[in-house]
Amino acid sequence: MTLTELSSYSRKFAPLALLFFIVLLIFYYLVKVLILTITPPKQITTYVNPTFGKIKKPLIKDVPPSSNLNFTIDTIEGKPITATDSAKVFFLPSAPTRFGYREKIYLIAKTLGFDTQSVKHALEGKEAVFKDDKQSLRIDITNFNFTYEYNFENDPQIFQDTVLPRKRESEDKAINLLKVVRYPEELAQGKTNTIFISYDPEAKQMRLLETNENANMVEVDFYRPDQDQYPIVSAKYFNSQNYVMMVFYESDFKIIKAQIKFYEKSNTQVGIYPIKTGDAAWETLKTGKGWVIQNTQDKQNIVIKKMFLGYLDPDIYQEYLQPVYVFLGENDFVGYVPAIRDDYFSE
Repeated sequence: MTLTELSSYSRKFAPLALLFFIVLLIFYYLVKVLILTITPPKQITTYVNPTFGKIKKPLIKDVPPSSNLNFTIDTIEGKPITATDSAKVFFLPSAPTRFGYREKIYLIAKTLGFDTQSVKHALEGKEAVFKDDKQSLRIDITNFNFTYEYNFENDPQIFQDTVLPRKRESEDKAINLLKVVRYPEELAQGKTNTIFISYDPEAKQMRLLETNENANMVEVDFYRPDQDQYPIVSAKYFNSQNYVMMVFYESDFKIIKAQIKFYEKSNTQVGIYPIKTGDAAWETLKTGKGWVIQNTQDKQNIVIKKMFLGYLDPDIYQEYLQPVYVFLGENDFVGYVPAIRDDYFSE
């Protein structure tokens, strides 16, 4: 066969070869579609390991339910979102009563300004109480959680000659105090938030400030580190139950409030529990079974602007550190919904 004949046959049969190739491709994809049609979809299995069996819902005291409120959602997604299919639940072991606690509680009292030679403690259940005419201190003798308050409302003189508090100095003073008193390792690994405050001693009113300008008080809040990618939230949300509040002078400072309410979590006793869908959490909030953490303006019609999953750090002892759905709305509205699926709760 000559090159001329080969060229002629190539031009003659090329369209047939191309047609055959196209038919072959069509047949191949028809077979694939048929296989996909008759093959049942794979079931996605959520891994759970409910180590503790059914657990109690998280507990928050003195917060109203989300009933009698009207909710609409206006988030970036435009609808409720499901954060994850499952999440960890951590056991919070109760602390045993400590023997030899006396030395520690008197160190705490002295550090916070008590004359421990004249002021002695009284034991109320598991709490040691120190009190004089200007200040009070309660210490849990099992874990040394404490609440200290100076009665600054009745002592306006402490606000004379104050200087502007500075963020770094405030954090350093607060950390140094807690290192002596009680500074859990997790709080040392977590975030801090510094809040500047203007206090009017005559009107006895506080006002939060965005900067330290005109501030005469400062609060440093301490938080656990995020759990996986989820933030830690408190029963008060915008504040932590672990904090130090101070006033500063030219060469000194004074603690006026301080508190640590922290419960150690076990990193070995961990369960994995299924999480409500975003739609289920949204329905829980709308049907009045969520918690209203903050609604300062007492609005009845609430527009939710953000929804996410967080871990509730309890300010009263309970057995588990567990996730909640957080709903943030206009006018600083905050609502929570327990995130574990309802059939895994004991109540």
